[in-house]
Amino acid sequence: MRLKEAEVDVLSIVRNDDIIYLNNTANHLFFAKDKDGDQKLDGRVVRFVFSGQLKNEITEFFVALDETDSYTLFTMQMGIEVRLNYIVQALFNRFVNDRSYKVFAEFENYSTQYFYTFRTYKKDDVYFMINNSQTQAYLIDRYGIIRDDVNQIKNKFRSI
Repeated sequence: MRLKEAEVDVLSIVRNDDIIYLNNTANHLFFAKDKDGDQKLDGRVVRFVFSGQLKNEITEFFVALDETDSYTLFTMQMGIEVRLNYIVQALFNRFVNDRSYKVFAEFENYSTQYFYTFRTYKKDDVYFMINNSQTQAYLIDRYGIIRDDVNQIKNKFRSI
């Protein structure tokens, strides 16, 4: 799913560990396979977290930024806060009135956080995301999300 105004792609939406949306049409974001045969994202992923204040629901967006955007933000360190806040607003504006995904509840207040950056790989409609220090990783497919144990997640992705 492309957010045209923010020029980013949503790879996945997760609420309380349940998959709300999984982008199965994002092959154009991934370039040639790496040495392990996995497709590698041409850019980086940022995890945006919206925490509901009333219902205590956690909604996570895994958003792909292209290589040029990623380089400017995370290597050159230029405009990170402004750009990520703009993406937060674009996500909220896109989904606050879109009842088809039921992402945001009416009359709910949300606090937001973002976590960056994750290198992302794809194999058989499974997304594997890992940060540079290899302290956080996610494995997302249509059945759910796995988090926490980085080594377990890496091994599971390798075995696909």
